[in-house]
Amino acid sequence: MRVLLVEDHPPLAEAVASALIRAGFTVDHAGTARDAKAMAATADYGLVLLDLGLPDGDGLRLLPTLRDGGRVPVIVLTARDALKDRLAGLDGGADDYILKPVEMS
Repeated sequence: MRVLLVEDHPPLAEAVASALIRAGFTVDHAGTARDAKAMAATADYGLVLLDLGLPDGDGLRLLPTLRDGGRVPVIVLTARDALKDRLAGLDGGADDYILKPVEMS
């Protein structure tokens, strides 16, 4: 399965991508909302892992574009841990909401 990882923190992106690759996934990485939009428009993804705090925009605004009409599952991967943020992510169309930091094992 091909995964789009949208994460602006390079060390975390590398750790998540490495873990996914070890598990047998193909991973494309976008560090900005702009790059993520471009990549989603040119490739088919089976899953999107989406950070909300991107340098050029809020991941919640990007989420509907990445879902491709509901066809692609999106898991939010973020440090925003307030209940209102979790509800906004799930109500905004995310399939799941995972809090950072994550344990790679």
